[in-house]
Amino acid sequence: MNPPLISILMPAHNAAITLHETLDSLRAQSLPDFEVVAVNDGSSDETGSILEAWADDDPRVHPINLPRVGLIEALKRGLDTCRGQFIARIDSDDIAHPHRLELQAERL
Repeated sequence: MNPPLISILMPAHNAAITLHETLDSLRAQSLPDFEVVAVNDGSSDETGSILEAWADDDPRVHPINLPRVGLIEALKRGLDTCRGQFIARIDSDDIAHPHRLELQAERL
């Protein structure tokens, strides 16, 4: 399997309320050559099960479930598994513009 052009690195802690909207915005990207490395940082809500369900539905979503390690360590661990030529960061409560990845890749 070829690596994607872009790895989207997304840490998440107790993000169940916003996670679906964030992932929907990524699924709607005009540039489909990406993976989502979603790091569940010890959430006590449904974040982990939401990420697993998305991974079952979309092979570009790769959840990593960790005990609570904090943002910096979660990002470092997620970065270790990113395979893309470029890394894009998003938070679990962000909404990506539909052309975000396409425009950023063009400029890089």
